[in-house]
Amino acid sequence: MRNSFFIASGVALGLVGGLTSCTTPGGTGEAGHHGHDHVHVPAFEVSSLDTSIAPCHDFFQYTSGGWIENNPIPETEGRWGRFNLLGEENNAKLKAIMEELVASEELAKGSHQQLVGDYFYTAMDSAKIEADGLKYIQPYLDAIVAVASIEEMVELLAKHQTMGFGGPYAMYVSPDQKNSEVHVLGFSQSGLGLPDRDYYLKDDERSTGIQEAYRKHIANMFVLAGGEEAKAQADAQAIYDLETKMAEIQMSRVDRRNPYNTYNNMTVADLQASAPGLLIDRYMATRGYDVDTLIVGMPDYAAGLSKLFQSESLDTWKAYMHFHALSSKASQLPKVFVEENFDFYSRTLRGTQEMKPRWKRALAFVGGGLGEQVGHLFADKHFPESSKQQVVDMVENLREVYKDRVMGLTWMGEETKQKALAKLNAFTYKIGYPDKYKDYSDLDVNRESLLMNGISMSQYLSKRNLDKLNKPVDKGEWFMGAHIVNAYYNPSNNEIVFPAGILQPPFFNPDADDAINYGAIGGVIGHEFTHGFDDQGSKYGPDGNLENWWTEEDRANFDLLAQAMIDQYSAYEPLEGVKVNGALTLGENIADLGGLTLGYHAYLKSREGKSAVPDIDGFTDRQRVFLGWAQVWQLSYKDARLANQVLTDPHAPAMYRVVGPMSNMDEFEEAFGCGGDMMRENEERIQIW
Repeated sequence: MRNSFFIASGVALGLVGGLTSCTTPGGTGEAGHHGHDHVHVPAFEVSSLDTSIAPCHDFFQYTSGGWIENNPIPETEGRWGRFNLLGEENNAKLKAIMEELVASEELAKGSHQQLVGDYFYTAMDSAKIEADGLKYIQPYLDAIVAVASIEEMVELLAKHQTMGFGGPYAMYVSPDQKNSEVHVLGFSQSGLGLPDRDYYLKDDERSTGIQEAYRKHIANMFVLAGGEEAKAQADAQAIYDLETKMAEIQMSRVDRRNPYNTYNNMTVADLQASAPGLLIDRYMATRGYDVDTLIVGMPDYAAGLSKLFQSESLDTWKAYMHFHALSSKASQLPKVFVEENFDFYSRTLRGTQEMKPRWKRALAFVGGGLGEQVGHLFADKHFPESSKQQVVDMVENLREVYKDRVMGLTWMGEETKQKALAKLNAFTYKIGYPDKYKDYSDLDVNRESLLMNGISMSQYLSKRNLDKLNKPVDKGEWFMGAHIVNAYYNPSNNEIVFPAGILQPPFFNPDADDAINYGAIGGVIGHEFTHGFDDQGSKYGPDGNLENWWTEEDRANFDLLAQAMIDQYSAYEPLEGVKVNGALTLGENIADLGGLTLGYHAYLKSREGKSAVPDIDGFTDRQRVFLGWAQVWQLSYKDARLANQVLTDPHAPAMYRVVGPMSNMDEFEEAFGCGGDMMRENEERIQIW
């Protein structure tokens, strides 16, 4: 995940298996009970294979064809894969926890149990939500209607943003990228109703259809809130036109990947002078930001938005705020708003045909605001401590292999190699769950209103974020709940983080042979390590500061390899006329290649001095490393969801997360005896780390 100030890269659609005994032939080996409701899971299901395809020609289809055929995409999803299945298992465990909390009458005020239980209760109380109608949101909508000047609008915008309402820009406190020990205030572009600026700027048939549907959606939301049809349509067009102008001046996702592009240290006075229409001093005073300098992520956007504040009518801006207030809280309003929001953002944009059951949506509400608390309850009940030490062992094995890989590079000089090793040595890691959980005991969550609980949560988190300003960074803080099926690298801390949620099959399987685990969780660990050395992570030093530790020649060599990878992935076309953005996905693609390579060689290192491993299911142990990685990416998409991912996601589609790295690896060719007849010609192959 990335934003303008804090950057962390994850593996999600887009850790260590200990050296356990191998599974027996057939992939169904036995293992002792590991506690915490351990359920035996096969290492690799051979029914997932499509043996009509040669593994050397398309390893994704070979390893996933059978799985995809046997696991059709549910109507509640736009894509379906192993990530989803594990997420569903975690959700079922969380549901049981939530229901137990809801039934309890003795939850201590401010405890994790009370906050989570009461929030879930209001999210499930659909009858109360229907009976309340717009009761709780109406005062906020009325306040927008009452705005009589741009000055009042800016002040209201500042207040509303602390409550979770959308706005045309955002301000947030996060670590200073050039001094990662302290927090600073940052300014970032925001405020589009479509997922990305490119949705407004493209004129192909798919894009124009979405644009028309979006304008209709805006109008529908106004009508549902009591507006007249004609005015609703006029306001929808005005809002769309305004957002198009905003999109035209926004920085692209590709440009935002470069941290130097978004690190612009400015005085507040200079920002006011370059963007006077934003009335930034009034906004900051309302939010409580008392600083002389800040980091402006997109100065050109700030200046352009300033002009729009001055040129666009107050009525248009009020309509814009009105719609985004409704839209940001639509999922917490009566059913007609929920369905309208789902119809556009899920059916139209992502191809999802049916809404998830209410309990799953309720979990999303609670996890969105109380992620650490939910993770605490999950880890206490479902995370075996034995997994933690096994992951630690594997992380250190991967680190040592990475050091060997660095020293063996032919394109990097000795001076840069020593600095790369210093960064590797400085890497820290977090596994499972936080050592110390945040204290939210002064947060007021009750069983009265889902919407008001959400607003209370937003205000509380906004205040906690404000309190960080100019204070030291807490290096122990987590940015992902322990129940989440993901992992991330945080460059400001130079750390890799593996929540308990992902330390389960197929990522980490205590029943699997070591080769499968090194390909799966080992590949994920290597992926996160490599993010510290991808095209952007490599711009941060061992202390987490944005700095150049490369010689000019070595950086040029790296950039040539990176460009070759951009070219490779840009040629992939998952849908007719829709090609992968090789520049947008570059960091993840480098991390996938590095991760799988490290996982493979770490497995070989783990076998040094040991006897040969027998074949399992007809596959050698070296082949099974690749099976372990490919199994993680067994996934299929609906076309709309796939098109959305290509446009907005820094992760390539799943099929290319398999064939992309493997087509560059001589190790894969050797393991499967391809003899040069494989997914990518030898002379085209790319090896970075």
